[in-house]
Amino acid sequence: MDKQTMLLELKGLSRVVDHDVRRLVRRHTVLTELADDYEPVNPFLEPLDQAQWDLQDSLLRSMHCNLSESECAAFAAQWQAMGPTKQHEFLVRYVEEGVA
Repeated sequence: MDKQTMLLELKGLSRVVDHDVRRLVRRHTVLTELADDYEPVNPFLEPLDQAQWDLQDSLLRSMHCNLSESECAAFAAQWQAMGPTKQHEFLVRYVEEGVA
């Protein structure tokens, strides 16, 4: 377990990344792969954008439902410090490794 994962685990990561978040990470990954392989007119860009919004919404909802107010604030601060690209890469790696 790397340092970033350990810090987020201490702040409730395994309670935030629930079944819905895992499902949406996998959905986003599949749509990204499809969109990357599709050239002339890409029908996957709109579903990919929607998957990103759904994933962000599910993650926020899970944070507020599964963490206390202070845990949520600590997790959100650590999470926001990562930036959107690193957040997504982290979630994909976390889900694929089957941590938690």
